[in-house]
Amino acid sequence: MSATFITDEDVDLSVNDKLKVIMDSFRNRYGRKPDFVSRSPGRVNLIGDHIDYEDFSVLPMAIELGVLCAVKCVDDQQTAVIKLSNSDSTFGDRTVELPPDGDLVTIDPAVSDWSNYFKCGLLVAQQHLKRLFPDRFSTSALKGMEVFVTGDVPAGLSSSAAFICAVALAVIRANLGRDHQIPKQDLMNITVVAEHYVGVNNGGMDQAASVCGETDHALYVQFRPELKATAFMFPKLDHSEVNFIVANTLKVSNKVETAPTHYNLRVLEVTLAANVLAKNYGVELPSDGNMKKGTLRSFMDAYWQKFHGATSPWEGDIDSGITRMNAMLGLVESCFGDRKSLGVVDVAASLGCTSDELKKDFLSHFPVRFETLRLYQRSKHVYSEAIRVLEALKILTAKTFDSDEAFFSSFGALMNESQQSCDVLYECSCAETDEICRIARASGASGSRLTGAGWGGCTVHLVPSSKVNDVKRTH
Repeated sequence: MSATFITDEDVDLSVNDKLKVIMDSFRNRYGRKPDFVSRSPGRVNLIGDHIDYEDFSVLPMAIELGVLCAVKCVDDQQTAVIKLSNSDSTFGDRTVELPPDGDLVTIDPAVSDWSNYFKCGLLVAQQHLKRLFPDRFSTSALKGMEVFVTGDVPAGLSSSAAFICAVALAVIRANLGRDHQIPKQDLMNITVVAEHYVGVNNGGMDQAASVCGETDHALYVQFRPELKATAFMFPKLDHSEVNFIVANTLKVSNKVETAPTHYNLRVLEVTLAANVLAKNYGVELPSDGNMKKGTLRSFMDAYWQKFHGATSPWEGDIDSGITRMNAMLGLVESCFGDRKSLGVVDVAASLGCTSDELKKDFLSHFPVRFETLRLYQRSKHVYSEAIRVLEALKILTAKTFDSDEAFFSSFGALMNESQQSCDVLYECSCAETDEICRIARASGASGSRLTGAGWGGCTVHLVPSSKVNDVKRTH
């Protein structure tokens, strides 16, 4: 269920259809068998969307669907290249030239091509190898490779992160051999920022779930005080199993191409919200977050230190976290009040700067397009969603339940509240998602919500065993 690599010595490839298919496809494409196959799974997020880049914890889990890379190492330093082929014919063959003398591979985020995601995994792996063995990888090119890629992760279940993790794992394996096993913590650390190189300012949830996922477990991913993933098994109920059904809306929202109005704009809005709150309440923000301008998490910590005498930042305790985040929701109401839609001039005035200064300091980091900014709605979603993650963790860690229904109703209610918040406050849902969630709930799902970035993609539904067939058959 987590990122790994496989060779003929590890498993009887004939008993695994996916491995057999990719091995045969590699032979058909390159005329020989690969040295190994790297694999990384997709993920479904149960609760906690659009808060990882604000350093609040999330609750995803890995899924069986994944991305596989069959790889043959090519020892030819004179013509160090990587040849790429894909089982999807819409993604044409590519050749990636490896920079000589140990230079880092370059990525042009203005070019929309599937090979750029391969380069993301390649780049972070190369950086890791340079840090690990500077004498070896600072003056010479990486090994050449022949790579065949296949996958069955639909949009919205982190296909890009699964691809990047599989690539990073493959590059490290190809250059260090099978005797060097990269720790999961290291692989997670190097891949969380990989998509930033193609212009998507995402958080680290997807990569953490792909690298550290475990069968029958949810993954509680924390980003402070350090990046950490802790697996929690779903509860054993008396009369039902815990089932999650994933449904694809079939609406595709390309994360890179829509970033200026979707993903990147939301990162800008929550960053501006943190700065307006800090200005309003007289606290200083550290240079953290994707924009290095502070986050709603760092505002909470700074406020608690100044006004409540906290000697250290919040470190993840559930009860104190819920108390602090509820207080933040009160501050959001007091700060923004009726100002639900703001222009550049309004935000600049709130920050005590000119519009030109605001544009230079905040709007020049990555492409964004907007008519107005909705700082109140975005910050309210972040704090309330972070609370829901903690409430969900309390449910998962409960020793017993009064009844099976008590679990399904309580966890399902959090999922439904999350969907409402994503739809109304964060505006990352869509008509197709809303309709699928409505139909699923009417057919017996206890909780239904979007999963991942949103604006299309997939949905996830908590369903008791007795209702699984009803939900699957409904349309």
